[in-house]
Amino acid sequence: MTLVTFSISRVNRLRRAAERARAPAEPDETGSNWNEPEGWSISACDPNDLLGVFKALRLKAGFALHAYEFRAGGNGNGVIWAVPADAPLLAPEDCPQLEGVFLGPPKPSGAIPLMQAIEGDGSPWSYLSASIFGREAAEFGAQWHGCVWSDQKIIAKPPREAEGREASRAPDHRSDAPMGDWIWEAPVPEVWEPNYSEEGTTKRVVLHIRNPVGVNTIHRATDTYAAGSYVSETDTTVLCTGPGGFVY
Repeated sequence: MTLVTFSISRVNRLRRAAERARAPAEPDETGSNWNEPEGWSISACDPNDLLGVFKALRLKAGFALHAYEFRAGGNGNGVIWAVPADAPLLAPEDCPQLEGVFLGPPKPSGAIPLMQAIEGDGSPWSYLSASIFGREAAEFGAQWHGCVWSDQKIIAKPPREAEGREASRAPDHRSDAPMGDWIWEAPVPEVWEPNYSEEGTTKRVVLHIRNPVGVNTIHRATDTYAAGSYVSETDTTVLCTGPGGFVY
């Protein structure tokens, strides 16, 4: 089995660039930006700017990206669709609405899920990029209570015990590793760095993620890619929980 690890600094640079590319407009001096219409609207952010951050990925020929955002009381969500390249950008009210889906997003005729229209250069980094891009795209248009991924942090080192514990002085526990009185619920991983592996035609990306919202949790996300596809199936395993979580 082939295993490739990635430096957390490189992964974090990619995330920061993606966050900037999808960031909602800052309020101007008059605060008029806060008076944007509520409900669904065509996004003011170009989804191609977000995809452009991921140099190992590209949009398949024959497709374009259309994005919509939802606003309500300072909260926000969004959606990006892949549509036929010649499809007009329709207002939300001119699109069918997805029934039974949170907030009922508009879905233009002929649209397909974003990642089905993504291809890459086949490198290990391209699959890591797809795992990050998919999460960043799901966060497109998110504000306040609409944020999910933005508060989560990919980690590359094991957590350490709270200050005053002997474990906190162990040489392999660096100062920037998550700290807390952790309760383990699964075996401790041997490899913590973001990594890519392949077995036969199957590719996998593994991320260890700390989510401080609600219960402070560290989990392992395993994204599995079939041959020739950048659409993943994700399996999530909670590794440990600790104090210090928060709610909005």
